[in-house]
Amino acid sequence: MMRFKPLKLLAGAAVLAVSSALLPGVPGRAGWWASSQAYAATQDQPAVKLFFRYKTPYFDAKPTSASRWEDLKAADYGLAGEWVYVEPAESRDGQPADSLGGDLVAAATDSENSRWIPRWYTTDAAKSIVETEPAYVALHPDAKLSLAPGSSLKWAPPGQGARFIALAGWKDWTAVMASPRAWHGEDQMYRPVLLWVNAKAVASKSAIPKGILSRGSAVPVDLARNLTEMLLKEGDDASKVQQLLGTPDVRERSANLAETHEPMRLGTTWRYELPQARFTVTFSPEGKLAAWKWMLPANGRLELNRTAGSDYRFTYDFLTMPIPSTMDVKPTWRNQGNLNYAYLIGATGDVLLVNGDDGGFSGMHYASSIYAVDRDTGEKLWQADAGFGMFGASLDASRGTAAVYTEYDPGREKYEGRIREFRLRDGKVVWEKSLPKERQIRMHAVKGAILLQQTASNGASEVLSVLDRATGKQRWNRTLTGKRQVLETGAEDPYILLQDGSKLKALDPLSGKEKWSVQGAGAVQQDPQGNPYFGYGNLRQPLRHEASRWFLIGSEWMLLNTENGKVLGKYPWKPQERFEATSDSRYLLVQRSEGTGDFDHSKVKETVFYDAVLRRSLWTLPGKAANGMIDGNRLYVVLDGRPAAVDREKGTLLWQMPVTSRESSSPYAMDEMAKTRFAVLSEHLLLGYGSDVLVLRKEDGGVLGRLPNQRVDFAEARYRNGIEGLVNQSAGGELYIGSSNGGLSRYEQAELERQLERIDSGQRP
Repeated sequence: MMRFKPLKLLAGAAVLAVSSALLPGVPGRAGWWASSQAYAATQDQPAVKLFFRYKTPYFDAKPTSASRWEDLKAADYGLAGEWVYVEPAESRDGQPADSLGGDLVAAATDSENSRWIPRWYTTDAAKSIVETEPAYVALHPDAKLSLAPGSSLKWAPPGQGARFIALAGWKDWTAVMASPRAWHGEDQMYRPVLLWVNAKAVASKSAIPKGILSRGSAVPVDLARNLTEMLLKEGDDASKVQQLLGTPDVRERSANLAETHEPMRLGTTWRYELPQARFTVTFSPEGKLAAWKWMLPANGRLELNRTAGSDYRFTYDFLTMPIPSTMDVKPTWRNQGNLNYAYLIGATGDVLLVNGDDGGFSGMHYASSIYAVDRDTGEKLWQADAGFGMFGASLDASRGTAAVYTEYDPGREKYEGRIREFRLRDGKVVWEKSLPKERQIRMHAVKGAILLQQTASNGASEVLSVLDRATGKQRWNRTLTGKRQVLETGAEDPYILLQDGSKLKALDPLSGKEKWSVQGAGAVQQDPQGNPYFGYGNLRQPLRHEASRWFLIGSEWMLLNTENGKVLGKYPWKPQERFEATSDSRYLLVQRSEGTGDFDHSKVKETVFYDAVLRRSLWTLPGKAANGMIDGNRLYVVLDGRPAAVDREKGTLLWQMPVTSRESSSPYAMDEMAKTRFAVLSEHLLLGYGSDVLVLRKEDGGVLGRLPNQRVDFAEARYRNGIEGLVNQSAGGELYIGSSNGGLSRYEQAELERQLERIDSGQRP
């Protein structure tokens, strides 16, 4: 297993730009504050700086007396303590602008579009606003809704019987919440605003019971959603949040709240599971509100992580698929790592070897690790940190050791290439070898040996070095000329596999002599298996060694027995096709894109189920099928982004997860929903999907629910890692599930199935 060093961002300006875009702060937050700063710096006349004294709405369009109050909507909020520059007396188009004495002022920006804010919220008077417990209020027929106390902008409310929600007061004025009718736009989310009425205009008032999301609450979901927008803010105490929302249905570990360059910070996430929606609130380890998310049925298309304004941790998911409930099931143990992702590499009878990864990419990747976990107890035994450098690991179950290559030493903060052979049970270093600098190194293994493919920094030369696995001493070297490349192998493989143009050679690791070779036909093609965004070709199974694997040799795919070079199957390379091997490498899912040009993964028209031994297509499905898992006469796949079951012999679609729409806001959204391979139990399936590990019924694909404390959030350039390393089953009935918040859990399949059957029987009519 090898991982490459990411491209690092070296320019301070680039790093600063990323940080500014992500981190909210005071004064100002990302977006409008930075834009206002940029504008002010370019003006001849000094821009006027105003401080927000209370939560203040930004309006995209300037409200007027002709506006409908129910169309007023906040594109964002400015929070108390933040500040903004406003345009001077004359706007940039030469037209007169509002003076600072008017109801509204334009926030100055370096873009052509200004946003408008009610000036009153920047006066000292707004510091005296008193928040009140949410209450229903009815207004007298002659009441007027004002933009702010004493404002000249007023609107008539709807007719008799309409109710508003009072949230604050100032002197003899009451602030009521106005919820926009159109709050979910194509490219923009909008938030409610406060309008003001004279207290004498309030005809009646009744308190909204606390616990608006508690079981049995009569508060409608849409009203509860607006209240969370208005009343919850970053830093609120958990006690305040619980008073408003009520007792959560589920408490579990949060996602990592730190940035990728910071130590992991896990808090607690509360889940409120309503009949048609889900709401989560996440608290820091100190008990302060750090994030929230609404999960709502989509009205037309799938949308993930939509934000309202610049509060990037306050988000919405609009889901076209069933929204799962949390099930009360527990693992045998759970190990907590110190990096976001826990990918299983391999195992012996006693120890698991795991790759920890922060999930960052390019200039935002800072840390990787290799660590060992006791298979029975879940206790971490030892860990080797790799920082942001290249690294590799090879487990040798027969010796009970793991060879770990690291290019960078994060403890010493220097590049220092070395290989260490660790004893799995206690982390003792059996031997260590320092490696030459100015070389890029790929490490593999075969039975009894470690392989190093060393490339000079200028790419001018490559050398294959073979080390004795027991001692680390060099056996022999060979210069690699032309396009020779050492292919990935593991400690169970008997031979070094060397690709030399359109020929594949197997070399004896003791002598370097050729043991067998296979000649391919046609021109050499680029192997797509290195693409981290897809699972083309072979998919490694960490708990099972495969002696036969697929190799692209020339213009032919060949299924080879690596022990003797026997060709077990073939498939011709075609430019408009890519394939994935299923859980049985004999069977392929061949994805075919439209037209006769190069393959386009976003335009796959059909998938062919191909038998490599019989060398013929068995059937064809419309759409893109991936992630194939064979279970008797069934094939489970992810078809056009949705879990599905297919009759393996006939190609008949037995079921597919229902959706209310096939459209999504991103062309990649559905492709990125599945994060793991299927785990097949006797009556159920498990699949990392969205950010959850879902449990599906095998008979009809119905969503039984989600496993608690198992997050599988999206990781850029880690698709193959997730499919291979996050969900794995052993032949002995163990199930290992990694996560995106550092957890690795073990379940006993028989016990898990009993718990699922109990839950399932309680849900069925």
